[in-house]
Amino acid sequence: MTNEMVEQCEKLHKKDEHQEIIQLISEIPEKERSYQLTGILARAYNNDDQYEEAVRLLLSVQEEGQYDALWHFRLGYAYYYLGELEESKKEFEFVLESDPENEDAQMFLEWCISELEDVGGLGEETGNDFNYCPELYTEEEIIAVEAHISEYFGDFPNVFHELLSPDIHVDIAVIPPTPEKNFYTFVTMGMGAHRMTVPKELEKYQLERAELLINMPADWNISSNDEKDYWPLRWLKIMARLPGEQETWLGWGHTVPAGEPFAENTKLECMILVSPVPFKNGAEKCILPDGDVILFYQMIPIYEEEMNFKLDNDAEELLQMFDDDMFEYVKIDRKNVCEGR
Repeated sequence: MTNEMVEQCEKLHKKDEHQEIIQLISEIPEKERSYQLTGILARAYNNDDQYEEAVRLLLSVQEEGQYDALWHFRLGYAYYYLGELEESKKEFEFVLESDPENEDAQMFLEWCISELEDVGGLGEETGNDFNYCPELYTEEEIIAVEAHISEYFGDFPNVFHELLSPDIHVDIAVIPPTPEKNFYTFVTMGMGAHRMTVPKELEKYQLERAELLINMPADWNISSNDEKDYWPLRWLKIMARLPGEQETWLGWGHTVPAGEPFAENTKLECMILVSPVPFKNGAEKCILPDGDVILFYQMIPIYEEEMNFKLDNDAEELLQMFDDDMFEYVKIDRKNVCEGR
């Protein structure tokens, strides 16, 4: 019975149906729950912003969880959002002792340290608590953005949820391959909550808000944390945060260099933004309920020589050098059209 319930809870977790998990497991008397189900219930409370209840549950199985990195991570997560930063820091330090490659734990630990030292300036201090105030869509806006993504890019049964959001909250919708579009599409959801700093002469064109997407081959390993697989997701987040961090803006034809190849499996090392190509007309613009506009740009990885050519000429001239199929999805070992120029 426990294994069946765990499997059912994992399916609900992937659908973000955390209240369903809470209701399901809560029907089992607390003394009769397994350690595993208690942890899953605590995770659901964390995801439902009920952090105090998550802490209570986790501490009720402290003896069993004292050497379990996952137990410490969940407890650290709850403490973090309760503003108990010293306690949270200790939990994530334990996680990293047993799992040094845990990037999520490393991020939480870094932000705990930063806030405790009061050097980040990323939150709003109240007594001993320190709370992030990320820019977020309104409920009506996110409904409109999600509907736009579903209509133009495809249904997204999975979302990569961001655990740490110091400025904007950037989730990534994962649209799987279909017979019509045999590639993955990853789309940010959250970048557009921030209004970019657009030059005054361009303000009338409503370029201040945007989301980004990238298309990857159908056989791309989306479950891997190895950099050779993860870099497209990392760069969606890097690009999404760049306008806020540098008080600038991103738009059609803009290029951003990485300074080195994105990963060991490719020599591509720059990004150029274009309007979404392999999708039906209208994909590039989402009209919000209040008439505001969210623009969608497709990220195309390019070589350094190609970026330099664009800077010396213009984006249109560079894009005309590409074959049409280059815009469908990323070919990590494609020909460099400016090699030798």
